[in-house]
Amino acid sequence: MGLFRKLFFGKKETKRQNREKQSEENYEIREPIQPISPKINEDFDVGISISSSPVGVSTGSAAKDYYVYHWYLKDTGEIFYVGKGRKDRYKRYHERTYEAEKIRKMYDTDTRFVKTDLTEEEAIELESQEMTRILNDTNHRLTNRITPLMTNRGNGYDRSPKTPELEFETAPYLYPSEIEEHYFGIKPRAFDQVKYNNLKRIVFDYRNIHHTKAIYGGNLDNYLSETKAFLEFNGTKILKTKYAKSVTAWIYIGDDYITNYELEQKKALEKIGRNVPTYHLIDVWKLLKEKFDDIEIELTEEIEIQPVHHRVLLKDIRNLHDWSKGFDEGHPYWEQGDKERKKGNIEKAIELFDKSRYNGYSAPVLYKSYAMAYRKLKDYDNEIAILDEAIERLTINNEPPIHFKERRERAIDLKQKSK
Repeated sequence: MGLFRKLFFGKKETKRQNREKQSEENYEIREPIQPISPKINEDFDVGISISSSPVGVSTGSAAKDYYVYHWYLKDTGEIFYVGKGRKDRYKRYHERTYEAEKIRKMYDTDTRFVKTDLTEEEAIELESQEMTRILNDTNHRLTNRITPLMTNRGNGYDRSPKTPELEFETAPYLYPSEIEEHYFGIKPRAFDQVKYNNLKRIVFDYRNIHHTKAIYGGNLDNYLSETKAFLEFNGTKILKTKYAKSVTAWIYIGDDYITNYELEQKKALEKIGRNVPTYHLIDVWKLLKEKFDDIEIELTEEIEIQPVHHRVLLKDIRNLHDWSKGFDEGHPYWEQGDKERKKGNIEKAIELFDKSRYNGYSAPVLYKSYAMAYRKLKDYDNEIAILDEAIERLTINNEPPIHFKERRERAIDLKQKSK
């Protein structure tokens, strides 16, 4: 959770806090640990995030009682988690590894120690080496959320390879991860077939739109604008909350994990007493285009964005694949910049935001601060450009930046009115 807080809430944890957090996990061991030679079945083979440095945070301990361990399935030898720890860490419940704990509950699993009697630094290094070896040399599906950079494939959080490929003007599938499909038998699910009568009060879902180029041929905005124009002609009300009592359908722009979809349907059942028909934009567009094909629809004119700024290209950002280091080196600049923004020193604030971004800080609060600063200057081109970057970067890990998409639409409106 510490890394998540760093990335998404902009709250820095000190080394002292990290030591305190890890010390809470270090209970006295109740039985001696004996080294066990690993026997790995090489016939087995989201991601979520990667690190260019060894995975893990050091507490500064000088003890030599650390170890690295595998959790594996007893019937196949398949490794589903690599961890490090000391004392009885290997057998305790791991709150941050939900999928691994779910596997432990469903299957007959056991622990294998890769090596014991290590220093903390040695354990951190060996844990990263083991993850890299498993992801490069086997087909095991790891449930570790953070994986090393130098691997040939992601961990088991990537979308299942059995999910149908994306096709032009064809709705994608709600997809399972490799872990979900392999261990829990979850299969891809098609979106609901569009029913015209349900297009009365709808909500757009903007998550995972970085996968949509194949579907829209790179012209997502055109499809979205045309669909909205049809809906407006139809008298459709576009709502902002997915759980409004009157909502009649959700319309996804991209796609999502099927488990997220199921959780949201469960939440809808609890909040509004029913499930909500879930359509894909391309299917809605097809139905409305066929229905209103003979009606002249006035589309919103494409606006040209010409931002002038000093930001480096995304590819030139330091620590681009090391969020923890990006936080450490970039967060202080954002913090200073936001203080300047609140004082009204907007240009100085933007200079500091640029330094924060260059050093690898990529939390939503940075992009929110950027957008507010440019809005204050009425620099809508730069506001739109930085929001486009936010949407691109922050949907990678399935964080739906819906508020950024809505803010972008408002900035476009303001730009058009300012002409």
